[in-house]
Amino acid sequence: MSSNNKLYDPDQAAVNTRWIQPWSEAFRAQRDVGLRIPIDFHTVAAVSLTQACFVDNQFEHNAFLKCFSNLLGVGFPRFEIDVYWDALRSVWSLCPVQLPQDGVEVQNNASIVSSPTISVSTGTATARLLETTATMPQPLKIRQDSSVSTQIASASSAAVDQASSSSPDTISASAQPTVISYPTVKGLPLLQIGRYNCTSQMTLGLLTGLLEDFLQETATTTGATITFLNLNIHAAASLSDPDGPAPQLTQDQIPQSSDRLSEIVNGNLSSVLYPSETLGEQRANLNSSWYNVEWENLPAQGYYQTSKNSAGNVFTESGWPTEALMEFQEFKRVIASFGTVDQQMAAYDISGDFNDIFPPGTITEQRQTSFATTGQLNSGCYFPSSDNMVTTRTNSSFARASPPLISIDANPDLMSSIPSVSNLTRCDIIPFLNQSLAGTTADKNPLPYAAYVHSTLWSWAPGQPLNVTRGSSTANRCAVMTNSAYPGRWEVTDCGNRYRAACQNPQQPYYWEVSSNTSDFNTAKGLCRSPLHFAVPHTALENAHLHAALQRTREPNEPVYIDLNQLGTADCWVIGINSTCPYLQSTDKNRTRIVIIPTVAAVIIFVLAAFTFFVKCASNRREDKRGRGRKTVGGWEYEGVPS
Repeated sequence: MSSNNKLYDPDQAAVNTRWIQPWSEAFRAQRDVGLRIPIDFHTVAAVSLTQACFVDNQFEHNAFLKCFSNLLGVGFPRFEIDVYWDALRSVWSLCPVQLPQDGVEVQNNASIVSSPTISVSTGTATARLLETTATMPQPLKIRQDSSVSTQIASASSAAVDQASSSSPDTISASAQPTVISYPTVKGLPLLQIGRYNCTSQMTLGLLTGLLEDFLQETATTTGATITFLNLNIHAAASLSDPDGPAPQLTQDQIPQSSDRLSEIVNGNLSSVLYPSETLGEQRANLNSSWYNVEWENLPAQGYYQTSKNSAGNVFTESGWPTEALMEFQEFKRVIASFGTVDQQMAAYDISGDFNDIFPPGTITEQRQTSFATTGQLNSGCYFPSSDNMVTTRTNSSFARASPPLISIDANPDLMSSIPSVSNLTRCDIIPFLNQSLAGTTADKNPLPYAAYVHSTLWSWAPGQPLNVTRGSSTANRCAVMTNSAYPGRWEVTDCGNRYRAACQNPQQPYYWEVSSNTSDFNTAKGLCRSPLHFAVPHTALENAHLHAALQRTREPNEPVYIDLNQLGTADCWVIGINSTCPYLQSTDKNRTRIVIIPTVAAVIIFVLAAFTFFVKCASNRREDKRGRGRKTVGGWEYEGVPS
């Protein structure tokens, strides 16, 4: 563990790619313009934890803590997680093979032998793990019984020599598995079982505990985001046959009530988890849920169909809440869902978890795509489309696709987007990273993974927004879409410049026009013809439609105003001329500067928009983590802005 006893402990290099300007301001502004859009239309970066952290079959808890911390630190909000039920220990594990119970004799003749003490290493100096100085041992080969004692006797210090002293060609069909236990400098030993290296602390509870730490540390209106967990359910391979297929579990071997997946997820995240049953309740009566907010927080129109029942209640069968409602009224920041469920786990009835964890396929919809060598999509893009409204043909609800194989440097240019990733984002498709980058995992080097996240920034041009010019009330305080070096991206401008205006039909999210006349920013609202409104794009696909409208004009290279400014407060981007920065103290009780996440061992009461919100302390958490709220970056106490 780190010296400050936290689980969430990213490298400073990871933090600096996201939580300092201009990146922090750019991502906040992009989040904030979409606060009133249903969350299923947010195209944010997704990653496979297996590919980013465990591609070498190393499941050591210190390396994992650093890897997951770095992925959260650079800004990944969506995670594909492979979870294994270890029937031998009755635990949801992140290790694909069963581990022996402490002090319990291993069954089926699999023997445990000890090896010299090691200090596990992630392999580079950039991933700072307190317990690490040596090289991670290579995966164990299955050995013949007669050769085990000889191999162990010759293993004086180098774990690599131990692993390489036998090869698959010399293994007989009668070989028995052997577990090699490597005591570590601190903590539990590292076990080599088949091709896997695991420590017993590699559990789902460790992951949710780290995520709880991250949520507490980013528990401000300026840093809060929604985290999605898509859980693929597997049975762990048998300890007696670690390299073979996992066994079919019987009813006696599956998780019992206290070990159900929903119980584990709720153990650390109950106060911030958005349960699936809540979605059904809210959809059934929108008047008492999503519409029961201040008018400026009402969901944007046109993103889902509504009807009215016999009782006069408005309901929807397909809609999702907005981020504004989830985070800033209900204080919910985590959504968990089942992904795939292996046949070996068929005896486990996942429907028993559906009150808290969404059914398979709920938060992911695989989109079939094909790419040109330039990274452009040949097929699968939701744009271009002649439809101006959200229909079954333009509905990108939780659509996801993986880019082709990415070649990237270990020290990439963060100002340069990965074309396939940025094009997926522009097409309103979640870019799913299902590969390791630059031949490394995120604990060893987070920078390639940061470059991936940066490529999902669809709004501001690289290096934007620029700081406000000192001494000026208008310079660099307004935003325009340009068609220059970064077509369709936003840049800051002097609000006194005369430009055309971006106009949207609020009933048709994808209908955009550019006004014929020009004005300064203060009077740009009057440039839009009725029923269009001066607006800012709220999603990547809306932005693509506005850019297309700009390209159709007679002067496509002239900037166009979008309804986004920081006239009131520097670094606080807001919509509308007289809007108040939501991060300032206000008498409006529907605005709060700090999103409080439960951190004490009692019930905390929050009042926001006439709602009293009771938050239960998560179980099995340490008292010494209480009370954190703000991120320190470069010695400054940092608190950003939804714009």
